[in-house]
Amino acid sequence: MKAKIEKGYISIVSPKLTWFCGLWSGSPKLARAAAFFPFIVFRSEDEKVPWLISHERIHFRQQLETAFVGLLVWSFLETLYARFVLKKSLKEAYLYRSSEQEAYRNQQNFSYLESRPLWAQFKYVRDKKAFTFGSPGEIIFTSDPSASQETQESR
Repeated sequence: MKAKIEKGYISIVSPKLTWFCGLWSGSPKLARAAAFFPFIVFRSEDEKVPWLISHERIHFRQQLETAFVGLLVWSFLETLYARFVLKKSLKEAYLYRSSEQEAYRNQQNFSYLESRPLWAQFKYVRDKKAFTFGSPGEIIFTSDPSASQETQESR
């Protein structure tokens, strides 16, 4: 395990810790990074790419706004809803969370945090979009009936 002070965060490179954190997402083998303010845990040095750092720094802001515990409780409730009401897999439930929706949908906008409104995460509670992944950092929106139906109902 290696730790280093970076600009705006402390990086830790630890494949085991990243795997453990990935249990929460439903795919520990695929986990690349995890954020626990002020730390970003990376699977390897190669994972320290701008879009992934941006993604994790969005989580920093969410953690600070909700005093950490609030984000955990909210994410847990959204996961329960996605799993048991919408019948989504653990991986799909992870991507359904408003915190992940905000982070994934804005990770390529490197100035997002400069203009991000307070409590922006909660906009994504009602504005869910199904997506999958293309090349590293690329998000591809897909048509998911439960996600698009919920979005239409909320309008």
